[in-house]
Amino acid sequence: MNPAAAPSRGWSTAASAGVALVGAFWGIYWLPLRELQALGFTGEWVTACLFIACLPAVPLLGYVARAELRAHGRSLIGLALGNGAAFALYCNAYAHTSIFNVLFLFYLSPVWSVLIAKLWLRERTGAVRMGCVVIGLLGLTVMLSADGGWPIPRNIGDWMSLSAGFIWALTAIRIRRNEHIGVAANAVAFFLGGLGPALLLALVSGGAPGGETIATGWRWLIGVAWLGWVPAQLLLFWGVKRISPVRTGILLMTELISGALTAAWLSGDPLTWHQVLGGLMIVAAGLGDILANRETATPPIPIPVVPD
Repeated sequence: MNPAAAPSRGWSTAASAGVALVGAFWGIYWLPLRELQALGFTGEWVTACLFIACLPAVPLLGYVARAELRAHGRSLIGLALGNGAAFALYCNAYAHTSIFNVLFLFYLSPVWSVLIAKLWLRERTGAVRMGCVVIGLLGLTVMLSADGGWPIPRNIGDWMSLSAGFIWALTAIRIRRNEHIGVAANAVAFFLGGLGPALLLALVSGGAPGGETIATGWRWLIGVAWLGWVPAQLLLFWGVKRISPVRTGILLMTELISGALTAAWLSGDPLTWHQVLGGLMIVAAGLGDILANRETATPPIPIPVVPD
């Protein structure tokens, strides 16, 4: 056995487990969201308050990544706004539509990625990937035609989830072009970039939480932020740099699995055959695109020493 290969496999296994764990966590995010809503927070204000609760991590992460922030600040602005807007829309969608719709409509993002690459970036796209686009769009049509009407989003939550997936597809292109940016810098961009869109959506929605609501729910906010959001984002940014994009895409589908199973068991949301069939088609399209777009695995990236 090559002695140098053992650490590489070890990092790859740890990164794979971490990415799968993050996906599974986001699949059950709807549970604390509904608990906070039951305490009096509206959906938009839950997301905004959670971003605010994460802010104490920013100065520490910013200090660690200070050299990268100075060197790549302009690139990070675009990443921050795109990533933050997609995430804020995705989280808020849970408050306005069924959990199944949020999960499956967001996971059309691979379909949008292929169309963006072909129509905007003029990249060559194989027949298999275009076939996945057709399957995904057919799945979307099936999901949204349950009442026999036009297959268009029926509520603001559906639109939010679809928009989040499209914005994420655009942002993912920028992320791939800035793979040299480290974990701490990406985390700073995420938390600051998400705060603006989340606050804007919360202010537009109205219904700011009162003092009694905050006093009742602050433990939930701190717990979800510091036991969920902060470690999940750090683990995700760390993990995706150590495994291939193909494996990352597959492992993040644990979000669909954990979300669909817990929603079917605990949420009480209705589940129609249109959602099941359309959702399966969307998953098949996403998985097919991932496998058709194979890339070689990347070796572990050592933690950089940041100069003073």
